[in-house]
Amino acid sequence: AALATDALATDALATAPTDDVAPPYPRRAPQKTKKLIYVDGNNLMMQRKVTKGRDDLAGRLRGVRGAEVVIVFDGRDGEQASEAGDDPRVVVTAGGGDGYERVSADEWIIDELDGLVSRDLDVEVVTADRHLRRRAQLARAKTINPIKFYRRYLPRLKGLKSDYSNTRKPIE
Repeated sequence: AALATDALATDALATAPTDDVAPPYPRRAPQKTKKLIYVDGNNLMMQRKVTKGRDDLAGRLRGVRGAEVVIVFDGRDGEQASEAGDDPRVVVTAGGGDGYERVSADEWIIDELDGLVSRDLDVEVVTADRHLRRRAQLARAKTINPIKFYRRYLPRLKGLKSDYSNTRKPIE
């Protein structure tokens, strides 16, 4: 019965109505990794003891192993949507004004989650926003608290701390 419910939930997500309007930013296919981590950049920067500034935060998230990291920032008023880099990929959403609408980082991440074709990916979303967490969970993405991600997960993902696994290390 649980499997039937999961199948219905997946079908409901697949057949959910979508806008026929193309997104105001180019959609890029994720790199060929097994893990994809979306980070709500502004949400992470608001936390205590977290690096402030887009460039500084992107620098801190550089070098994550085995995953593609996508940091998404809310565009400032009048700022156009942009994308840069690969490690990490930095996305700035449209800030609104001059004839185009504002797109929040949350909306951008939700659109990306809805547009993911491959379910072979292990998708994680780093945010404290309740609405985004709920939508990510509906899309079967793991949600991570920003403070836990920054303090616990990030050093391990970069290989700076042990992951506490019991696997043997190869003999050199």
